[in-house]
Amino acid sequence: MQVREAMAKTISTAAPDDTIGRVAALMKKEDCGFIPVVSGDEVVGVVTDRDLVIRGMTDGPAGQDGLAAVPVGELMTRSVWSIGADEPLEAAAHQMAEHGVRRLTVLENGRLAGILSYGNLEQALHAKGAAAAEATLGVTEGA
Repeated sequence: MQVREAMAKTISTAAPDDTIGRVAALMKKEDCGFIPVVSGDEVVGVVTDRDLVIRGMTDGPAGQDGLAAVPVGELMTRSVWSIGADEPLEAAAHQMAEHGVRRLTVLENGRLAGILSYGNLEQALHAKGAAAAEATLGVTEGA
C-alpha cells in the first residue's frame, strides 16, 4: 500500500506571516493539531498544537497576552519530515520512528499533497474489519 492511499488529502495550510490566532482557529475548525506552513509551493515549517502550548504559552515571543497576534513563522517547527506520495507505508512508518514524529507532510512533484498521521498509518496497516477501522477513525479525522 502506498502513502497516497492512507494520507489525509483535505488539508489547511498557513503562511509564515499568518498569525497564531488564525492558525489556532484553523486547528479548531479542522479538528486537527497540525498545520503545514507553506511559502509558495515549499513547505517551510509546521505548527502543532504542542508548538502553541509548549513554545507559545511558556516561552513564546510575546508571552501569553499577545500570542494570538504573533506571526506563525516565529513559532513554527522548522524541521519538517516529508515523504513522497508513492512511497510504501512501511517507509513512512520507519521515518516516523526514526525521527520521533507522528505526522509527515506528503509531497507529490515537490508540492504538498497531503498529511500522513500515525493514526492514518495504523488504520491502513492494521485495521481489519469495520470495528477496527471505526476504532481508529477518531485519530485519523484531523491530522
